Amino acid sequence: MMHARSLFVIFTVALFAAGSRAQEVVPFYSGKTISIIVGFGAGGGYDLYARLLSRFLGAHIPGHPTVVVQNMDGAGGVRAANHVYSVAPKDGTVIAAVNQGAAMFQLLGGKGAQYDASKFQWLGRMASSNNTVYVWSASGVRSIDDARNREISMAGSGIISDANIYPAILNAIAGTRFKIINGYAGTNESNLALERGEVEGRGGGAYSSLVSTRPDWLKKKQINLLAQVGTEKEADLPDVPLLTDLATNPEDLQIARLVTLPVAIGYNFWLSPDVPADRAKILAEAFAETMKDPELIAEGRKQSLEIRPKPAEELSRMVSDASRIPISVLHRTAGILGW
Repeated sequence: MMHARSLFVIFTVALFAAGSRAQEVVPFYSGKTISIIVGFGAGGGYDLYARLLSRFLGAHIPGHPTVVVQNMDGAGGVRAANHVYSVAPKDGTVIAAVNQGAAMFQLLGGKGAQYDASKFQWLGRMASSNNTVYVWSASGVRSIDDARNREISMAGSGIISDANIYPAILNAIAGTRFKIINGYAGTNESNLALERGEVEGRGGGAYSSLVSTRPDWLKKKQINLLAQVGTEKEADLPDVPLLTDLATNPEDLQIARLVTLPVAIGYNFWLSPDVPADRAKILAEAFAETMKDPELIAEGRKQSLEIRPKPAEELSRMVSDASRIPISVLHRTAGILGW
């Protein structure tokens, strides 16, 4: 009987230990929902890439959580960046997809930025596409020279938005006369305003977004592309000047290069610095695997969304490099942008 009791005790302890181990290996993300907060309205490039990511990311995270997209437009992405950084849950269930210029905005002392980009826990970027400055063809404006000769109304999305940044910089270094009209939530709303004739143009629309959301504009030549912002020209746009091509002196060139840096950051995703490091690591690794997922790549191709990934470490390095730009250049750039 003593032997039987001993066996019972051993069996009970073994069952308890096995149950404890089973509980320990249940992934944190099992049964959870991850929210990707997009800093613009629906239909633009940030929204399209976030929704593409949301369809495939969960499959690469242990526990296979549900991944959803929430749009939080306002102030060109500053509202959403502040929310993810300071307000949203810090347990690894909220991801930011706010604005490729968020780091530059904070670096230049932008008002309202309640975050420190040097502390972002980057997951990586999905893609980068040159930004464009374009006008409706019926405006009669066909080149930067034309834009120097008369005032042109441009849809704006907020002080940190590319739609505001590029026209302001071009006015300062290239002598254009763009007038920014604020109040448009994002790319889609701005483009609809262009079609309705409320404004004549827009700055900051990614070329990849134009290809995927407004292919007829390009085929029918309904818009004229005046400039592109990037480190090198898009293959499809060999005759459209880069922002850096339009600088006329060394300091203006430094400003143009600074403003071009966010394009290299591209459609990026990050976590609050308060998210536990082990969960940030899980998500960064899952993000990297998702970028290699053939199904995501194929679906992106269907939507004309190119996948040009860049790992978290490179995004962190870019932000670090930007912090070493001469203070005089930072001050002048901030003044031009009203930051």
